[in-house]
Amino acid sequence: MKGREILKLCVYSIFAGICIAFSALLFLYASSLSDGEAVSKAICSLLFSFGLFFIIVMEYKLFTGMVAGLADMKPKQWFDLVICYVFNTVGILIIVVIFKLFNNSVSKAVFERSVTVMTGKLSSSMLGSFFSAVCCGMMITFAVKANGKAVKKGLSGTLCILFPVLMFIFMGFEHSIADQVYIFLAVLGGAEMDPVRVLLFAATVAFGNVVGGVFFPVLRKIAEKVKGEKQAEKAEEVKPE
Repeated sequence: MKGREILKLCVYSIFAGICIAFSALLFLYASSLSDGEAVSKAICSLLFSFGLFFIIVMEYKLFTGMVAGLADMKPKQWFDLVICYVFNTVGILIIVVIFKLFNNSVSKAVFERSVTVMTGKLSSSMLGSFFSAVCCGMMITFAVKANGKAVKKGLSGTLCILFPVLMFIFMGFEHSIADQVYIFLAVLGGAEMDPVRVLLFAATVAFGNVVGGVFFPVLRKIAEKVKGEKQAEKAEEVKPE
């Protein structure tokens, strides 16, 4: 990549991190006010989706969104994912630090809620977190890919984004970038967490998102390859001797 392209990737990754940070803050505050019933939980989950909506519309670079195109990337492009992940984190840190300075009833409720959320996440098994992240990766791929197809078919790209995000938040699937928001908030909120456990959790979730994100694209490429081979065989059969 050229210097200008790398700079654009870094800046757009920061913007994406900012969008996810705001979404996570909104979700945490809304959930701190909700009664925990299904309808309230669904509304809180829906509120989170606006972040991914703006990321896709504005073409910002989100790690989990970029993973959806990993099957079509060349090996030398894989480092772009690392850059994206790092600068998504930078964007998140900017908003979390600013939010800490609010020091009002809203920020206090969010920090308390983040501690509860991360305590629950870290109490789960790593294997469970991994498969939860795999499912989240699938949902993000659905949102990214379906949004691109929707325009061609005269459908609403908005709904293609909202439904997958609503599902993975409502079901509690692990999203590596959103989890970073919860982790940083919980740390600043005074949560006592094992650093090694946190790092292992973050790495496990990121890897799970990658596996889930490439699952359907890889299957599609395999299916297309098999289909192409069969068509080539048929073409050979019908050739005149």
